[in-house]
Order: sequence, then C-alpha cells, then structure tokens
Amino acid sequence: MTESDLIPVFDGHNDTLLRLYQSNEADVEKLFIEGTPGGHIDMPRAKKGGFAGGMFAIFPPPNE
Repeated sequence: MTESDLIPVFDGHNDTLLRLYQSNEADVEKLFIEGTPGGHIDMPRAKKGGFAGGMFAIFPPPNE
C-alpha cells in the first residue's frame, strides 16, 4: 500500500500530549518527531498511517 492509497484518518481523541507530558525524557519533542518504540501517535506513525488530524486531549494531572 502506498501513501497515496491511504484513507485519511481523523482521531477523535488521543492522549499523545499527556504521554509526552508524563515522559521522563528530556527532549519530548524529539520523541514525537523521531518516533517511539510503542504506544501513541508520533510523527512517523502518523505519516505511515494516513493521519489527517485529531483532537489532542489535554489533561494536566494535579500537583501532589
């Protein structure tokens, strides 16, 4: 399947921003841009899967 064969995907809810917020990595932007070994949306997966857009949930956990 080529990139032009993909049906555009709109994700109505994803937790990508929360996962990056909770990450212990210093460079979370790099995690998103270069990809991660598993889990949620990142740039390589989005391109490969035909991601056209989505609603990114923003939920900052309370400070304890």
